[in-house]
Amino acid sequence: MNLIVEKHVPIAMRDGVTLSGDVYRPSEGEPRSTVLIRTPYCKDDPAHANTWINVLRAVECGWVVVVQDVRGRFRSEGQFVPFVNEADDGVDTIQWVREQPWSDGNVGMAGGSYVGISQWLAAARNPEGLIGIVPAVTADDVHSGWLYEDDNVVLGFLAHWVSILLASSGMDEESRPRIAALERNVAEGRIRTFRHLVEEAGEFAPYLQDWRDRSRSLVDPELAGRVTVPAFVIGGWFDIFLPGTVASFVRREAAGTRNAHDRLLVGPWAHGLMGGWFPARSFGSASSFDGLDPTSLQLGWLEEVRDGLNQSEYPVRVFSMGADEWRCFSSWPPEGAERVHLRLRPGNIDHPTESIDARTAPLLDSPVPTIGGRTFLPGYKVGANSGPRLLEALHARHDVHAFASEPLAGDIDILGTVTCRLTVTAAGPTPVVVKLATLDSTGTPELLCEGSSYSRTGAENAESISVDLGSTAVRVAKGMRLCAYVATSDFPRLEDGTRNILNVCADEGPVLELDVLRLG
Repeated sequence: MNLIVEKHVPIAMRDGVTLSGDVYRPSEGEPRSTVLIRTPYCKDDPAHANTWINVLRAVECGWVVVVQDVRGRFRSEGQFVPFVNEADDGVDTIQWVREQPWSDGNVGMAGGSYVGISQWLAAARNPEGLIGIVPAVTADDVHSGWLYEDDNVVLGFLAHWVSILLASSGMDEESRPRIAALERNVAEGRIRTFRHLVEEAGEFAPYLQDWRDRSRSLVDPELAGRVTVPAFVIGGWFDIFLPGTVASFVRREAAGTRNAHDRLLVGPWAHGLMGGWFPARSFGSASSFDGLDPTSLQLGWLEEVRDGLNQSEYPVRVFSMGADEWRCFSSWPPEGAERVHLRLRPGNIDHPTESIDARTAPLLDSPVPTIGGRTFLPGYKVGANSGPRLLEALHARHDVHAFASEPLAGDIDILGTVTCRLTVTAAGPTPVVVKLATLDSTGTPELLCEGSSYSRTGAENAESISVDLGSTAVRVAKGMRLCAYVATSDFPRLEDGTRNILNVCADEGPVLELDVLRLG
């Protein structure tokens, strides 16, 4: 097959701004369906254009592919303001595609991260001709999915992402040293609060303060529930956007917009690392996203939607860690999963805080360090700071509380959402961070999932806190234990803001709420 590549094709928007796109299409034959990829990361970079769907393979399979720079990025005109223009520009681009002689009028969208949320935004307008979207490793809710975890700013992601955007913005000679300094400060952990990030980024990222002030109004938090076109949602257990990814799939069921073609796929992946391996653990060759043949997987799904075929009985496919196998279900959490309440107690783990009164022990000068998990930090493409890391370093800190379960009486599969409920007192308003780990027979703690909330009462008033730890899929073997580490900081994943002495009421002990399928 011969193909035609049309570079830098002008595409006019409704307000007169012209965006630039590359069109890849067969050189002859009847009109074809189109995959649209709208990116802020440079359409001319093959690494970005081919991250989720191999462009040339898609053309060989009979599709047209359009890769477009979003407004204000690289070859496209206008000013780049994250999220703000993607709905209108996405709708206008879809209309432009449908008007071309090589188009049969059917358009699907694909891509991850910002490319993923741009799909949700366009799809919420229900444009004619859009047959389906494949939003990967993204969230449709900007406030709780991108910027905040409860009321805690997800600083590590924001600072690193903004520095990447600015570094690729084609700054003039005078501005480049300042952007380079910002990159270094982010990489070396010197940006410690959101306010500091705003000051450092300055006029280069004027949208930052808007995120802080208006993040709840930038994007409708019920966006996914208003989308009626089918959605194939892809996520990773250690991806920065995991809670928002799963929520966007589940939200459609609650809103009554669930489509028979909807799919959810989640693997043991982190943002930028889809191979299923991390420095501390490998989940085997079967866990790799590439092993699923993502191009065929996504194109095949788009063809099923377009042609009205094969509505699967099992739309949910997840990788179960520990068992290291893929499993398929009809819903998430799976039907038949039991909501289990598991009480945790102090003294079940070799931990120095057992002999220290945490109510009087002073806070350490440095915040509790981020160790793996759902992060987007420098080195993200090799998992340098993400994934299932060992948490033994936390044992040396008296400002970290540890609570563990009794050894499990039998194997269990945790498949679904994880919540930690605990009662705390604090010297003042402070974050409450919970990291859940598995403990093997040697007592080695391996991070499974994490989350945070915020204690607002202060003084000595006891407060019940519920911390959402997201979703997971893991087999925990007989004899293993689950351990929750509780602290008031997690830097640089969360901003290093106000920290106060925190006491966890051990008499009651934290309670884990888990969706569990029992084995045997």
